Amino acid sequence: MRRDKTRRQSTSGFEVGTRGGCEAHLFEFQEECTAEPRSVRIAAIKLDEALSYLRWHAPDFQIKSVQNLGLILLVSGSAVD
Repeated sequence: MRRDKTRRQSTSGFEVGTRGGCEAHLFEFQEECTAEPRSVRIAAIKLDEALSYLRWHAPDFQIKSVQNLGLILLVSGSAVD
């Protein structure tokens, strides 16, 4: 009996990219103007994953703006692997 190989989901927030390494987008969320405005940076594959993490980690965070700061690329064989 042959089983189909299933691809494991990455739990690190990175996925294998087209450039030969692992990739993730870096999103910065800024809070509404309060006494102390906060900003949070989250690396995720997609925006909806970053939003889910933010809602789980800081449910009281009131989002004012979101920026995609760029693509993070970890080359294979780096110290993080």
